[in-house]
Amino acid sequence: MTSLQMSELHKLSVKDKMKVVQTLWDDIAEEQSIEEFPEAHKKILDERIQKIAAGQAVFKPWSEIHN
Repeated sequence: MTSLQMSELHKLSVKDKMKVVQTLWDDIAEEQSIEEFPEAHKKILDERIQKIAAGQAVFKPWSEIHN
């Protein structure tokens, strides 16, 4: 990305910047595949999903963990 392109992005309104970010994020999500994640990460996520489904997950309120 050129400096000129970056300066044009800085001129956008917050609303338009958020649209750009969402478009980029959607583009990344389309290109990124779950198969690209390490197997160990998939295993941890699967275990957490199972705990949530079984009602065994313990959650803390955001106010307790946020600095």
